[in-house]
Amino acid sequence: MKKLLILDFYAVFHRCRNAMKKSGRSFTTSDGIPTTGVFPFLNNVLSVIKEHEPTHVVCCYDAVGNQRKVENKDYKANRKKNDDDFYTEARILLDEALYALGIECVGFKGYEADDCIWTLSHQARFGISRFDETIIFTCDQDLLACVGTKCKVLLFNSSKKQTLMGVEEVIEKWGVEPEDIGWIKALSGDGSDNIKGVKGIGPKTAVRICEASEWNPDIILAHSKIRDYEELVRTNLELVRLRRVTEIGMVSMDDYELGKGRLADYEQFLSKYELASLAKRIAKTAELCQLVGNTTFGEDYEKEIECNFGSSYEADIDSLCQSTN
Repeated sequence: MKKLLILDFYAVFHRCRNAMKKSGRSFTTSDGIPTTGVFPFLNNVLSVIKEHEPTHVVCCYDAVGNQRKVENKDYKANRKKNDDDFYTEARILLDEALYALGIECVGFKGYEADDCIWTLSHQARFGISRFDETIIFTCDQDLLACVGTKCKVLLFNSSKKQTLMGVEEVIEKWGVEPEDIGWIKALSGDGSDNIKGVKGIGPKTAVRICEASEWNPDIILAHSKIRDYEELVRTNLELVRLRRVTEIGMVSMDDYELGKGRLADYEQFLSKYELASLAKRIAKTAELCQLVGNTTFGEDYEKEIECNFGSSYEADIDSLCQSTN
């Protein structure tokens, strides 16, 4: 069975790191390199890989030059600026950790991770190399629009609370089919992205109007409560619409197959950032991600870990990040 796991990098990383920050905890290596969100992100990703057993994994991230912000200056203007350490830790994960695990990272200038995820999930279903199942790991409900018969979204609230959303679950939560969520957000707004909706219309009212209009765009826009806001709604529809990333082209999904990482690279990464808890599970991780090569540790494995890595903070935060590895 071919199964694709798509990681929504910044959404999951931000949630993991923010959990640590809210608990009043920030961590660095002995050399002062910030690592607060590094362990919880990897811990949760490895747990998801173990639970869902994908054959292929790819990670999508937001690249520079968000085109939606160019089109609309208010889009996501309510978001707080991340601190410098946030981006330092993000580069550690994107450039070193995921590389060592053999997980490809995809991002294109002008596009959001959501666009890359939608494009890849669409190609996984209809492209040349098709998958039996696709799972999107994210905290972002916008990606519920990707849900279909062969694609589900694993909504991450915390390491102990994850919800797998299929078509039935989406309809139960939103009252509409996954592909229609965009209309509901365009009419009622989306506070998280600073998208203002039509005055007096919430999600439930939006659903009623769309159903009464039989989902005909012209009839919806001509509705008495909406016609004076037609330009706003059309703008919102463009902002919430997931866009095809043409630069991806007809990608070779073989690039995302597990088994391309090197055990030596992963061990070097763990040693560099003093991630002792993950190091103690390296044999299981190597099997899980099909890492190539042999361990560099000798027979006295546990002693060498203690010697090479020293004390580490992960044991202190395991209670906040459930480990199933």
